[in-house]
Amino acid sequence: MVIISSNLQDESILIRINCRTNLFFTEDNDDEFSAFRVLLIDSGYHLNSPLNIYLTRDSVYSQDEKYSINDVTIDNLLETNENEKKDKNDAYRRIYPWQIITGKLMRYTTGDESCYTPVIEKCNTKKQGQNLPLELDLLISVERSATIADVRRQLEEQLAQQLDILEDSITNRIKNQNNKTFRHYYIKSINQIVTFLDGDTDKVRKELQVKYPQLSMNQPFISMDFDGQLPALTNGGRLFDVHKNLPSKVKGGEQTLVNGHYAYYHYMQDNFDDNMWGCAYRSLQTLCSWFVLQGYTTKSVPTHTQIQQTLIDIEDKPKKFLNSRQWIGSMEVSFVLQNYLDVECKIIRVERGADMIEHVRELINHFNKEGTPIMIGGGVLAHTILGVDFNESTGDSMLLVLDPHYTGVDDIKTIQDKGWVGWKPWSFWSKDAFYNLCCPLRPKLTSA
Repeated sequence: MVIISSNLQDESILIRINCRTNLFFTEDNDDEFSAFRVLLIDSGYHLNSPLNIYLTRDSVYSQDEKYSINDVTIDNLLETNENEKKDKNDAYRRIYPWQIITGKLMRYTTGDESCYTPVIEKCNTKKQGQNLPLELDLLISVERSATIADVRRQLEEQLAQQLDILEDSITNRIKNQNNKTFRHYYIKSINQIVTFLDGDTDKVRKELQVKYPQLSMNQPFISMDFDGQLPALTNGGRLFDVHKNLPSKVKGGEQTLVNGHYAYYHYMQDNFDDNMWGCAYRSLQTLCSWFVLQGYTTKSVPTHTQIQQTLIDIEDKPKKFLNSRQWIGSMEVSFVLQNYLDVECKIIRVERGADMIEHVRELINHFNKEGTPIMIGGGVLAHTILGVDFNESTGDSMLLVLDPHYTGVDDIKTIQDKGWVGWKPWSFWSKDAFYNLCCPLRPKLTSA
């Protein structure tokens, strides 16, 4: 069974409640589970910062006041400062715009229900049964305008759904003591979150593909794992999708762009000085980030050392290459993608920069079919191509270029205003220099 959220909006608030508990269960009596269900659904909730509230069936308790759950919205309780300017970089440091509020389910209350406190109870019984550990993990999506009553209702509904799933699987769990937990995944192509019991992955994929035939059979469709797959890449405070909101530069042109998220890697990041020699390494890291963020791999983006070691392992470079400051080019980038991520690449060879424009339709076809960023190397420089702006009638066109040679702080205004990402004319390429374009291909996956 799959639990599917409503469609998410940019201003959606995601509320996640974790609860670990135990159920004393006897095989010949289902009354325990029914009583247990009533107890849990009637529980209260504590929602952490920035709400910082206790929620009972009828009331909301904030730090200073008590409200009826029907009279107050999430927006009323969110801590906001109208005079505080929002950092524009924030929008480019988060792939997903939603705000996530965590909390806990509280099973026991004091007499006046003004706060919640844990209580230890000892129960003596002669019944023969089993103490089953249960893990509940609720994740709901609401809008800022939702009342706290709406929040409470959605939490109760999903709690009941998860208990239904657990009850169905409880016979198997008595025979198999492996503890199962609920998993949450965001699927961008349907703009919804799916929740299911861990271990049902194959069955869930089939169910989703029947309900949503637009989901690809040979590509990963999970865009975010709420169990923490993405933070490993985002912890560095890197900027993502830095080309967003750049206007078209070709009159009457049609843009064909990279399809999916990527991270901007450039000189001097990660407290590592690669100025004047590491541009192709940084472009390769940007390409690798695309495969990580699209769910094709769980590997981390390789460091300079890992890139060099990969080339040594395949005997493309000698051992002395490790920890050197030697450049790499498009061919080495393709070797690393193939051997580190198992990604095949197509190489486009351009004898002279002046001939680059002859490949415009080939680049458009790449972004339409594969959607991956392209690394281009030639002369003494490496760049990343993110898209094409092309007017079919006039033949006018420009390329969207991401420059890894930037050495400043990760400020989106500087990066966009100074052209570190932007639309470049064909004259951007040295007309007499030789270029190789490394075009990564999407792996062809089979359905689980």
